[in-house]
Amino acid sequence: MSSNPNSSARVRIAFLFLFVLLGVATYFAIDLSKFQERLSTQEDHEILQGITNPSQLEDALKQHPSNSILRLMAKAAKAADDARSAIDRLSAQIEPATLSKEIDFNSTNRNNLDAFRSDLRKAEANAASFLPRYVAIFKAEHEQVASAALSLHVPKDIASPVLDGLAQRQAKALNAISAILSARADYYRAYEKYLALLSSELGSFKVVNGQFIFPLQRTVERYNAASGAMTAAARRVTDLETDVKKKNQPLPEEWMQLTGAK
Repeated sequence: MSSNPNSSARVRIAFLFLFVLLGVATYFAIDLSKFQERLSTQEDHEILQGITNPSQLEDALKQHPSNSILRLMAKAAKAADDARSAIDRLSAQIEPATLSKEIDFNSTNRNNLDAFRSDLRKAEANAASFLPRYVAIFKAEHEQVASAALSLHVPKDIASPVLDGLAQRQAKALNAISAILSARADYYRAYEKYLALLSSELGSFKVVNGQFIFPLQRTVERYNAASGAMTAAARRVTDLETDVKKKNQPLPEEWMQLTGAK
């Protein structure tokens, strides 16, 4: 009996949300449409008008290096970049390096499969427990921006909405991260169960032209169920990450409101 091993090669899932949620391209759901009315001078209006991406912000800051709002925007962008780097380093710790390797089911043995399964259990445990460490990174980012607003003497009626917007963005990001981490834990669990089945059947099946050949129909059915569960779990992760990626913008919504960009 044969079965198509969709998942005999490891399903590849990238942490796409890391590059979307944490940089200056993050979406902020906050209404700051009256920000421009609060700017202290007509010069501020003119300086900030139309900035839509980080390179324009950099150019504006070179021309007006003492403008406190531009400097706060730059500090906020730097804090977001620091957070993104920290998130990347943390996320790289979720999976043991061995999980990046493909399994050759024609030559592997039970000890190798059991070691791989052990690393999948570690990855599952990490995915289930890392959220507080992401929270700590966001807290550090918020503190950097708050400190910058204070040291730059940015008016409170400008700084407060910026910090509120940052908090709202971080709450959205954490909700997304929590959902994706949960989905990844489900994926690692399903993958481990898939390998447990193959480990228990090792020696009784062959892989021919990309197909598992099992001696019994009931084994095919068990395999298909395990493979299907892993594939569904992988699809859930991909769907969540794709949804987050769609929210990408050149600048956070709060700064788009502030600069009058459409």
